[in-house]
Amino acid sequence: MNCKNCHTSLRSDFSYCPTCGAKVIRKRLTLKNVGQDLSYQVFNLDNKLLKTFRHLFTQPEVVITSYILGTRKKYMNPISYFAIAITFVGVLFFVLRNVYLIDLTPNSITDTEGPNMDYVFDYQGLLMYLIVPMYALMTWFLFFDKKKFNFTEHVVVNTYITGQVSFVQVLICLPLFGLFDVKYDLFTWFFLFLTISYQFYVFKKIYQIGFWSAFLRGFIYLILFAILMMVIGLLIVVVSIATGRISLEEFRA
Repeated sequence: MNCKNCHTSLRSDFSYCPTCGAKVIRKRLTLKNVGQDLSYQVFNLDNKLLKTFRHLFTQPEVVITSYILGTRKKYMNPISYFAIAITFVGVLFFVLRNVYLIDLTPNSITDTEGPNMDYVFDYQGLLMYLIVPMYALMTWFLFFDKKKFNFTEHVVVNTYITGQVSFVQVLICLPLFGLFDVKYDLFTWFFLFLTISYQFYVFKKIYQIGFWSAFLRGFIYLILFAILMMVIGLLIVVVSIATGRISLEEFRA
């Protein structure tokens, strides 16, 4: 008997392939066993997705350092976790814009209207893939004195963190904006505070540093983050003008 995935020869009593780890399937497909497998993978509380989500709150240092140190079976890998989260965020923005009919770009603080930049949310997923390495560069710089993780490992940490806060964003926003009249930009500032607080809770756990050390690094990160957002915002405006999405006259309105 050979593994159907990697074709390694298997003993008849093997339940899993020792080479690729795939489960040995001996039964023919039926609606019953397909349903059983689907219910286990999706609804079982011990599946990797839910376990990763839970433990990124309760023991993020275990989830992240386990992956970095080579344990790859217990939790979802960061790329898959991040990709699923960003997919759900894409669905969230579709619902906010097309079902809840929420304007995602007004400025409730200054009560002014600028050019319509709503189309940027069509590229939210791509922007997140581009921004995570920038997050990693900032946190690698802030924890450079600890010399525990290199830049690539900081990419892993920030990928898990961004995936986690993206799931939380979806879970909060869908009922919140569906039930209450909330200004999206005001919510964004509140959620940014929660995101950075969680981010440095994770780094505090990973690096085993004190509260004030984490707080100071988080404060510096907030300044760097604000600069990064201004640079990205400026680039988006420049590209939007260059591609004809908006015009300079709209800024004078």
